[in-house]
Amino acid sequence: MLKVQRIHAFDDNYIWLIGCPDRPQVAIVDPGDADPVIAHLEREGLQPVAILITHHHGDHTGGVSELVQRYGVPVYGPARERIPS
Repeated sequence: MLKVQRIHAFDDNYIWLIGCPDRPQVAIVDPGDADPVIAHLEREGLQPVAILITHHHGDHTGGVSELVQRYGVPVYGPARERIPS
């Protein structure tokens, strides 16, 4: 079973974390802003292992570069999308 957590971002969006309930590793989905993700990861003791991107819009990719720089995780997304990192 997977555990899905949501992090509120901007006025009308969410960033998602997907992982196993009994493990600290999570995948980050569509991180439009790095700051709330970093705060949540630190507060909950979670370790990112990948970033998943659904499409190139800034509200889905705005935090990618900072998260990659901080955690050194790979980024996965559609082949023809303009995704940072």
